[in-house]
Amino acid sequence: MLNRVLSSTYGILATTIAGFGGLFADAFFGKAGFIVTLAAALFFLLLAFVKERRIQHLYASETIPIPIVVSVDDNTPIEIHFKALLARIAEDDRRFDGLEKKLESYFNISEQMLTFKYDGDMYDQARLISFLQIIRYVLNDIQRRLDNKACFHLFFLRRPAVGVALGGMFRTDGIVVYQNNDYSNTLDKVAKIDSRKYKEKVSSFKHFEIIKKLKDKKARHLLVAVQISSHAVSLEHPVLRKFRNVIVLDSVLNGTIPPNAESFENDVWVEHAQEIYNIINQYKGEFDAITLVHSMPEAVGVILGMALENYWNIDVYQFDRGEYRNVINLQKIKYYF
Repeated sequence: MLNRVLSSTYGILATTIAGFGGLFADAFFGKAGFIVTLAAALFFLLLAFVKERRIQHLYASETIPIPIVVSVDDNTPIEIHFKALLARIAEDDRRFDGLEKKLESYFNISEQMLTFKYDGDMYDQARLISFLQIIRYVLNDIQRRLDNKACFHLFFLRRPAVGVALGGMFRTDGIVVYQNNDYSNTLDKVAKIDSRKYKEKVSSFKHFEIIKKLKDKKARHLLVAVQISSHAVSLEHPVLRKFRNVIVLDSVLNGTIPPNAESFENDVWVEHAQEIYNIINQYKGEFDAITLVHSMPEAVGVILGMALENYWNIDVYQFDRGEYRNVINLQKIKYYF
């Protein structure tokens, strides 16, 4: 603790006053100057001690926000996203200003443990699964270091299909999900997951119009198309046209989900994922396999992944450079080595 006190702003000021100020005060003002300088140094040292005690108590007794940034197929340096997330957390709770330094000082949790950038082939499923396993291993380690008092603040970008796979590792962990807003150049908090609402049954759908085209159930394969973003899934694409059984979830909103405080407070983003999960859960017993194709924000993908986990035979597709390609089969993901 003494090292943290002395290295704080007040601690550095105290030692500077005591060292240099005391020397000059004694030379120019005599004993009285030395006493005044010493008193000032002790005053700032006391402030440093009190501040450090408050911080120590905060990090010992409160749930600690842990910023996690996962980047897939994104050219922006991940350090920029990490700093944006730190600033966003501190904006909501000023007690966590300087969070990065405190995590390293108190728990030996560095930025390298909190940022994950995937630069490999997104369609190399074995490599992608290894990437997810590494993240799960690090998150488990962080939980142990904090005695399970971590609340993960997750900022994921930029491929929703990978977000679905990523969400499965969080399950019922405490998590706050963020969404990048390209239009306003902001990082928006869109969901706080502190219950299993995303798995609860819904009696009616308020966020989607459900369109069912079940032509041949003997085919035993279902395509679920989710349309939330402004660009629509192209069901006439050769890759998708082959499916005989299709369910479309078409958002009632004009465009994407608003990332505002009202949507956050009312769990609107969670409810979108909940309704998608309900459709898949309803029909999973009627088909041997499900293919999920989407036009949706990354944050919805993460929350949906929390609901789906990795128990069912679901292929998640991503639209990429004019093609719909299979990114991951959720059932193949094992979050251990």
